[in-house]
Amino acid sequence: MQQMLMTIVLSGLLAGCAQPQMEQPKANGSYLVIENSQAWAVLVADGKRVEERGTVVDVIKRQHAAVAASYVIETANCGRVQWLTQRADAADGATTLMLLHDNQQLGDAGCVIGEGLTRVWTVLDYSG
Repeated sequence: MQQMLMTIVLSGLLAGCAQPQMEQPKANGSYLVIENSQAWAVLVADGKRVEERGTVVDVIKRQHAAVAASYVIETANCGRVQWLTQRADAADGATTLMLLHDNQQLGDAGCVIGEGLTRVWTVLDYSG
């Protein structure tokens, strides 16, 4: 009888401890990946990744200017797209803001980059 009572009490305690799993945070981000003449605009939203592949048309980097870098890529679905890196503090050379410059094709149905217009982008330039 005592063993049956302990089993019931332990079952009740364990049932009270069972909690539904908390929802895990999902990855989010916007990345422009440059590797030599190839480029990928990658959007990650709620753990889902979409990308637009393109070709690098132009890269301009400046040391002492308000615009630290400009990246222009050509994509099949979005046309020519430009990202500008703005220098936040010219004294230490920090670049903190990467913006996507709007063009008319970014609103087209096949262009996944258009979803990232309001996002801050991170540029990963592996072009040595």
